[in-house]
Amino acid sequence: MTWIKICGITNLDDALAAADAGADAVGFVFTPKSPRHVTLEVARSFISKLPESLEKVGVFVNQTVEQVRDAAKQLGLSAVQLHGDESTEFSRALFQVMANGSARPKIFRAWPAKIFDTPAEKTVGWDPVAAGLVEPDEAYKGKRVHKIHVAKNGDLFLETHGFRPGVVSGVLLDSSTAEKRGGTGEPFDWERVQPWAGIINSISKLIVAGGLKPGNVQEAIHLLHPWGVDVSTGVESEPGKKDHRKVRAFIQAVRAMEEAG
Repeated sequence: MTWIKICGITNLDDALAAADAGADAVGFVFTPKSPRHVTLEVARSFISKLPESLEKVGVFVNQTVEQVRDAAKQLGLSAVQLHGDESTEFSRALFQVMANGSARPKIFRAWPAKIFDTPAEKTVGWDPVAAGLVEPDEAYKGKRVHKIHVAKNGDLFLETHGFRPGVVSGVLLDSSTAEKRGGTGEPFDWERVQPWAGIINSISKLIVAGGLKPGNVQEAIHLLHPWGVDVSTGVESEPGKKDHRKVRAFIQAVRAMEEAG
């Protein structure tokens, strides 16, 4: 089943509506510059009232390792989503301070989809090892990948060696502008990104965001086959307030796609 996250939750009613509609996760944005910003105090006041099975994801932009760790611990977050300029070293440090010995910390890393929207005549390398998705491990006998290139003819090819899972649990591809890191309400070019999506899917969890809504989420799933989808603007009546009918319609559209096979 496709993992569904309703992001930008600012109040208990919207969170419960998402849970009742069948969402797998809700997201809370902890960056003050966002119109969907929620404080730790407000989030704490209603997270305890949500179903335990509902994943709670904190979205952070350029905060410190300590701030992210403390928020995750105080609120009992299931996962953290890094949506700023955080480096792989930041992800490694966060992974280490969040690890408690019983389970791997779940860290999602948002990437602007435009970094993969490269003209075919240019040669571009993207390294999943440098991104924290995988770690080199010559003893690993499973999938093999190192660096992904776009050749001048537009084809993808890989330099390979063994790997094991890295500190980043999944890649969230989002639309972005110079002013907004997310929440643009505009989809990126799914067809242009499709080859990259296939590679990401083969080594990690791909989550698609950016401009999704009930009327187009099936097309996004058809083209990109993501592990998960993430929606905020597309199910709102206004920034920070969800339209519960749209939330239900979005989730129904995803599930109908699955039933159709």
